[in-house]
Amino acid sequence: MYLTEQEIFSQYPALSKTLALMEEKSAEIKDFWQKSGCTSITFIGCGSSYSLAKSAALSARLRMPGTPGMGVPCYAFSAGDLLINFDHYRPILGGTLLVSISRSGSTSEVVLLVEKARAELKVPCLSICARADAPLTPLAGLNLEIPWAFDDSVCQTRCVTNLYAASILLGAVLGGDEALLRSVREAVAAGEAYQSATRESLAALAAKPWDKVVVLADGELEGIAEEGALAFTEICLLPSRYFHLLDVRHGPMVLVDDSTLVIAALSPGEEAHQEKLLGDMAAKGATLAVFSDRETDAPHAALNIRVPRREVYAANGIPFIFVCQALAFYKALERGVNPDAPTGLDPWIKL
Repeated sequence: MYLTEQEIFSQYPALSKTLALMEEKSAEIKDFWQKSGCTSITFIGCGSSYSLAKSAALSARLRMPGTPGMGVPCYAFSAGDLLINFDHYRPILGGTLLVSISRSGSTSEVVLLVEKARAELKVPCLSICARADAPLTPLAGLNLEIPWAFDDSVCQTRCVTNLYAASILLGAVLGGDEALLRSVREAVAAGEAYQSATRESLAALAAKPWDKVVVLADGELEGIAEEGALAFTEICLLPSRYFHLLDVRHGPMVLVDDSTLVIAALSPGEEAHQEKLLGDMAAKGATLAVFSDRETDAPHAALNIRVPRREVYAANGIPFIFVCQALAFYKALERGVNPDAPTGLDPWIKL
C-alpha cells in the first residue's frame, strides 16, 4: 500500500482527535483572543496552507462578532507575500492576530514572517500545526498541535483535511457557532462509512480518459477546493485549476472539453443557475463529478456523490476534499505515476 493511500484513508480517526482538541481548547482559545486586544485576524500559510487560510478567513468573518453589521475583519495572505512586502502591509498587520496554518511549522516564509511581525509590531500569533515542538512553536502565544494528522508523504492529504477542520472550527469557537460544531461532528462521524461507500466509484471514474481537471466550489469551500485542484497537480501530475462555480464562465470555460474532468461542489441555493452550468459543460464533452447534498442526482454527471444536508455547509468541505484526493491517487496509479514521489517537490520549503 502506498503511503499516500494510507494517509488518505486514515484521515477520519485523526479528525476525531482534532475535533476533540478544538472542543477541549475552546475556553483557552476564547481567552487568548480576548486578552490579545487584537481587532482583526490574519490567516497565513504557504501553498496548501495558504489555500486553507482563504476558507478559514471567510469562515471566521462570517461568524465572529465585531462592529455591528461588519464582523471582525479577517484576511488570508501568503506568508511569502507578507514577508517580502512587509512595509506595504503594515496598515493591515498592526493590531492583527496572526493565525499560522502549517503542516511542519518549519516553512521559512512563515517562521521569518512571524519573527518579523513580533519584533517590529508586537503582533501575537496563534499556530495550528500538525507537528509538535516545531520551530514556530516558541513564537506562538497559543499552539493548537495536531501531530496525529501529520503526513509523512510529500503530498498533503490527511493533514490538509485536519487543518481545514481545525481552522474553520477556530472561527466557530470564537463566534460561538454551535451549528458549525454540530455539522463538523456529523461529517466526522460519517466519514469512514462515506469513504467505503464512494471508494470503488471514484476508482472507476479515475480510469476514464480525462487528462486535466477543473474544480468548482463556492463559499467557505473555496480554499479547500483550491487545495483539491492542487492535489491533482501534485499527486498525479495533471494540470488542474479551481474556480467559483459561475465564475468559470468568465474565460476558463473555453478550455473545458472532452478531456476535462469537472468536479463541482454544488451549493444548496440557486439550483437553476448551477444546473444550467453543468449542462453547458456536459455539452462541451466534459466528464462531470457532482458533489451535493441534494435529494436528486445531477442528470449530466458521470458520478454523483451525495452527502446529507447539514446545518452549516462549510462542514461539507471535509467530505469534499476526499473526492479530490482519492481521484488524484487513483489517477496516479492509472497513469503509472508514483503518488509518493512527485518529481521536484519537497514536503516543505526552506529558503
